[in-house]
Amino acid sequence: MSETHAAWGREQHAVHFDALSHVPRFVLRRSYERFNEVRLLNAALDHAREPSLLLEVGCATGEFYRYLTLRHPRVTYVGCDISRPATERACQKYPEGRFILTDVDLKAVNHVDPDVIFCRDVAHHQPDPLAFIRKLYGMARSLLVMRIRTRDAGETVRDPTLSCQLNYGIWAPYIVVNSQELLKELAQFIPQPSLVRLVKHYMVLGGQQARYLPKECYFPETGTAESALLIEKGEGSAPCTIKEEAVPENLQLGFVARVVSWLARHSI
Repeated sequence: MSETHAAWGREQHAVHFDALSHVPRFVLRRSYERFNEVRLLNAALDHAREPSLLLEVGCATGEFYRYLTLRHPRVTYVGCDISRPATERACQKYPEGRFILTDVDLKAVNHVDPDVIFCRDVAHHQPDPLAFIRKLYGMARSLLVMRIRTRDAGETVRDPTLSCQLNYGIWAPYIVVNSQELLKELAQFIPQPSLVRLVKHYMVLGGQQARYLPKECYFPETGTAESALLIEKGEGSAPCTIKEEAVPENLQLGFVARVVSWLARHSI
């Protein structure tokens, strides 16, 4: 594992992502279905004609596998992550699942050939998020759904020393991609996508969760966002349809869910 990604090898990483392990099903569903990227994925899978093979890139300790078996039991799941502690924990909790330890180049899952790739909060930790998205697009047979970080104003700052986040005592890249740069790049993918949807949940990214970002990311007018991205793979014969919209997320779990979640976590 490179120095850039060393934080994910820490045991604290597995502990952090294991928080949902003991919550009941309705809390688990509410926890995921608050987010735009999960809504986009659910809509796509609900309309799929045949069962899909889904590869989750960045599976952590496997809680999305648990959610997917509840919401889409006909979908075959494979998860991968560069974190050994996280994947080991996932295998312990869900021995019926399939979790693969891989490297940053994803060589260990080259053979999977997924219909759908789902990837949350991984691209912005890459030194070159656009190259990473291009790689995932090439791996997916039909659909790529992600959560990334975008900005409406100002160019993408690709220097990880100027745009980064402190994770478990280690600085990792935190690259906020200009949304128009992103859409222009996606339209040039080969084969050209048939549909690109960029759904933005606007929020100020600077100054939150130990992030060290360019100064403009601390101001609302920059238009930084946690953005859901859906890319349908085309056949190269039709023009790419691009849909860009803002959809606020309701990130509050609700009183009952919060209480049940707290009790579950503190009864371990």
